[in-house]
Amino acid sequence: MNHIIYLVRHAIAAAAPAGMSDADRALTPEGQEKMRRAAVGLTHLDVMPDVVLSSPLRRAQETAAVVVSELRLESSVEIYPSLAPGHDPEEVCKGLRTYRSARELMLVGHEPNMGLLASHLLTGSPTLVALPFKKGAVAAIAVEAIPPRAAGMLLWFMTPKQLRAVGGREA
Repeated sequence: MNHIIYLVRHAIAAAAPAGMSDADRALTPEGQEKMRRAAVGLTHLDVMPDVVLSSPLRRAQETAAVVVSELRLESSVEIYPSLAPGHDPEEVCKGLRTYRSARELMLVGHEPNMGLLASHLLTGSPTLVALPFKKGAVAAIAVEAIPPRAAGMLLWFMTPKQLRAVGGREA
């Protein structure tokens, strides 16, 4: 396997008050702090994506920005519309052609999309493997090519609490 795709579910976001679009929901201070500490765990796992793609929704963009900052990446977050809710895994994968030279690629999005995408990357079907992504969870999947053309291999799947523990802080 030559490439790694990291799938990240956005961190804890505020509820949308009346009249606010769901797309505008921001991370809570708790969500930002927990994601920052989970990202410390990612540094201990040597996660170093070449490219970070985010759903256009605010909470995903903010999650991606926290990870980029904590990992001290030189690249910025790129908006990837197919990571917004409602897009199927095949559509997400087809659009990755532009990033085929990336060794490590991080995709930040939402549930149930991240779980469906993980299953698709591992089996070719979005429903064969149930990976329930908690807010701030991350999966690392090795694939032969980007976009993936064959089943990948799950390297690890961690909850945010596990990532914080790897980083030296469980809570």
